[in-house]
Amino acid sequence: MRLRRQPGFAQAMRASTDAAVRLYRADRILNALLSDRGRALMPLVALYLHFAEQHGEPGLTVGAMKEMCARLDLCSAGRCEAMLALMRATGLLASTPHLDRRRRPLVPTDKLIALHCDRWGVQFDAMTAVVPAAAAYGAALNDPSFVKTFVLELGRRFIAGLRVLDGSPELEPFAERTAGMVILFSLAQGGRADQPFPPVDAVPLSINGLATRFSVSRKHVLSLIRDAEDKGLLARGGAGNDAVTILPRGREAIAQMLATMFLYMAECAEVALQAAGRKESVIDAAAILSA
Repeated sequence: MRLRRQPGFAQAMRASTDAAVRLYRADRILNALLSDRGRALMPLVALYLHFAEQHGEPGLTVGAMKEMCARLDLCSAGRCEAMLALMRATGLLASTPHLDRRRRPLVPTDKLIALHCDRWGVQFDAMTAVVPAAAAYGAALNDPSFVKTFVLELGRRFIAGLRVLDGSPELEPFAERTAGMVILFSLAQGGRADQPFPPVDAVPLSINGLATRFSVSRKHVLSLIRDAEDKGLLARGGAGNDAVTILPRGREAIAQMLATMFLYMAECAEVALQAAGRKESVIDAAAILSA
């Protein structure tokens, strides 16, 4: 709540959701394999296992990924294997030799690490409106030691049970559905730049436009909208149901989720910044979290 009261919080939310929508990869194969939650978290789990091998984890192998995905309820063993195969085919993971021929470890490629640094970087940029130290966090993404510790901190907290949606469980159906969160964010982006964010007034709704943009069916989009209406998050209107209003419950859930995400990233980045010996930060994220 302290973070949300800062004057720049709406600006940070607008920039964060805009980046999420712009960077979303609409791919029917990926859509068929995993939910948005799985797509977002599985590469992070792979990075965590890779960097955590010297800290008691088994390293990045197919078996370890299957076990971790089952433990975290991300996806089935079969979907995990299919996703790993796709990541290898697209150059995000690679095989590496091992002295024990029974082990077949994988390693994240520079492409995978760069992809995540780009995604973290745009979120740090968005966060600077409320967490000034995020500028230092973004700059530190060029430092491999910062990236390693940042990934370890993100992974440890997640495995220990931290969930960004703990404070806004109403949004869980969006995270578990293909393109659910980016469809919601896209609707929120439909408001005028000079108005509050998330918008209070109705915004345009195009079922066809959303379906095309995110490579899903019209039925899928309509089902998401109807479910959100049933939960009191959205309300359709307009002459032909061509507008939607994000209701107070929906606006509250979006704000709570993004505030949690900003603090989660800031706390992990603060630890990584200090571990890398780059104490340029100007805010104590841990103090905000405990306030």
